[in-house]
Amino acid sequence: MPPSIFSVLRSGLILLSCATWMPLRADFELTGTLPARLATGPIIVRRESLETRNSLEVARTMPSKGNFTLSVPSGAGLFTVELGDLRSSFVAADGQTLTLSTTDNGKNLIIAGAPDQALFIAYEALRAKSFARLVTPEREGVAAARSRGDEPEVERLTAREVAGFNEHRRELNDFTLDRLKGSAALYAASLRWDGDYRLDELDATVAAFAKLYPTGEIARLLTERIARFRAIAIGATAPDLAGPTPDGATLKLNSLRGRTVLVDFWASWCGPCRVENRHYVELYRRYRDAGFEILAVSVDQSGPAWKAAIAKDAATWRHISDLTGWKTPLAAAYNVAALPASFLIDPTGKIIAKDLRGTRLTKQLEQIFSPAATKP
Repeated sequence: MPPSIFSVLRSGLILLSCATWMPLRADFELTGTLPARLATGPIIVRRESLETRNSLEVARTMPSKGNFTLSVPSGAGLFTVELGDLRSSFVAADGQTLTLSTTDNGKNLIIAGAPDQALFIAYEALRAKSFARLVTPEREGVAAARSRGDEPEVERLTAREVAGFNEHRRELNDFTLDRLKGSAALYAASLRWDGDYRLDELDATVAAFAKLYPTGEIARLLTERIARFRAIAIGATAPDLAGPTPDGATLKLNSLRGRTVLVDFWASWCGPCRVENRHYVELYRRYRDAGFEILAVSVDQSGPAWKAAIAKDAATWRHISDLTGWKTPLAAAYNVAALPASFLIDPTGKIIAKDLRGTRLTKQLEQIFSPAATKP
């Protein structure tokens, strides 16, 4: 099963703000009747940020004899409701009334009663089915191949897993454009958008939503996400990156101008990333002296794990990480929300390709560098 949106939200990115926008202060209502054994503590609603991967408490109440009605002073967006150890994500828009209940066994919360939430539930169901069909079989195959030491099969299935995940993201774009126009559920879906697939249509959908909520916070955030997709389009000048190296120095992407640079987002815990590192070792050896460089940007949180992976993979190229996991602004600048992800940048700083792996990357570098300028 793919991770829940709640678990993803706990991981990290960065909020980009604009002083000319102000969030819309509008109420929605959450109401319900709870079993007595669950009605002993507060009901807490938090507003979730896909940009910071943090949450902000916006309302709470104590049920009375199991009943409660909670007015939430927050505009349209993505939220989490907490009841003891139980949590559930939901979408709400201005003026809506949603109901909170539990499953018969009391182990899960159910939020229903409003059209935007119904669309969010449909999106999450599609997401789970798509992931199970396109990604899970290959991921399980990788694990099985690794357990028996079949590295060629690991590499073959890893490539299929990455391709399946990319197709999964495209299906989520399709669902967004087919079902979520005009809905606050757009914001929840935006975390996994593929910015290289139907971007003009996503842009138009976000612009139409912004007209519906011209001062809404999520309208601003969606508009900024589209702008970041535009900023990392092929042909655009790559946004600069700066971060700590393993030895504590600061390295900037712009300092590598004049070389062809592969900006590779990875982590020590990312299986497909580690498989790709094996391929990079040979490419780096062959083309480094000809002007090829790799800047590996890690979303690790553990310094020792990051450095151990670099050493084990013989990854002798450039590395930076602020060790804040998915909260890093380095990933946010490139709208990276899944790994692996890479951007090939020419000596002038222009993005010339994305997510090239295996033989596709090899062929691209062969075209860029003449045989006479490379090591045999």
